[in-house]
Amino acid sequence: MKARSFCRIVGALGLGLAALAASAQSRPPTTEQLGKDPGALRQEAEQQRAQERDQQQRSDQQQRDQQWNDTVNQQRSRAAADTAQGQAVLRTWQQRPPLAPEHNPLLGRWESLGAGKRAAAPGVSPEMAHLAAALLGGVTGGLCDSMLGRGTIEFRPAGLAAIGRDGREHAMYAAQYRGGGSRVVVLPQGGTSFTHMIIDFDGADHATVAAVGCGLARSGGGGARPTAASLSTTSADGGAAPTPWVLLGTSPANGGMDLYVARSTIRRSGALAQMSDLWDLKTPHVFEGKSFLSTRNHYEYDCVSSRRRMLSTTGFSGHMGQGAVVGSGNSVGAWEEIATTGSVHDYLKVACTRP
Repeated sequence: MKARSFCRIVGALGLGLAALAASAQSRPPTTEQLGKDPGALRQEAEQQRAQERDQQQRSDQQQRDQQWNDTVNQQRSRAAADTAQGQAVLRTWQQRPPLAPEHNPLLGRWESLGAGKRAAAPGVSPEMAHLAAALLGGVTGGLCDSMLGRGTIEFRPAGLAAIGRDGREHAMYAAQYRGGGSRVVVLPQGGTSFTHMIIDFDGADHATVAAVGCGLARSGGGGARPTAASLSTTSADGGAAPTPWVLLGTSPANGGMDLYVARSTIRRSGALAQMSDLWDLKTPHVFEGKSFLSTRNHYEYDCVSSRRRMLSTTGFSGHMGQGAVVGSGNSVGAWEEIATTGSVHDYLKVACTRP
């Protein structure tokens, strides 16, 4: 009996020592602590540790808040500096004499190709470069659309006009021109979200908007991308009528490809819409030993549930649906969900948006 009582006492002392040891990690026990119950000591130690954790969390949060404020202030400073620099550049070009039409290489019709690829900054990992390219692609793509729209545009002595695939013209904005030679500056005259557009030429038929990367190819130029009117294949129903293709964008998928849609093939019925599209591949692919460079696809879109399914597809040996048929299929595929962004979502918007 005495042995068991002693064990209990030793056990209690062990608990007390453990509590004192935990408390001693922060400070030595006081005179008051030495006479307290081990349970009370443990509770005080827990409270002390909780207070220290709360204090550390507050300190960490204050540090994060300060870092955030510093970052915001730095970004605001850089934005203000960029704005000031942009305004200085604008004033410099405004002070130069207007560019005479006979010396303006920009005048005429061009294909607006959207934002191009940017080189990664030195020291940036491939993963971060890919993420930055994706983020910048969304931003610069919006700027390109604002400055130039999509499809065929015409630079005229007094401004810009968009040329529809049916040949109809739509005035975009009035403009003046400065510079000449390998660099022309467009100065919009009110009603735009940008103050100027610097266009650098890479030969007579190719140009790029500086700092943004919007691409331009002269319509009908020797090295230019063909116009929407010239990009045609047979119609989706197999008839002889040509199908005009309109460039929707580009994608790095499948080694890189240009994406086209044929608005003339859109057929709507309630919440459903059908539309043909075309992939023009940058590199050849192989199907059953045969090489193909483009595919024409026909999809059905569910405009309410944001999904689509393939109705048919045909592969061609040449670009833009030209050449021999390499393979085809007419089996109706399963419905697939469409993300809220990306090329497939762009297809959905074209197919489901009524004019």
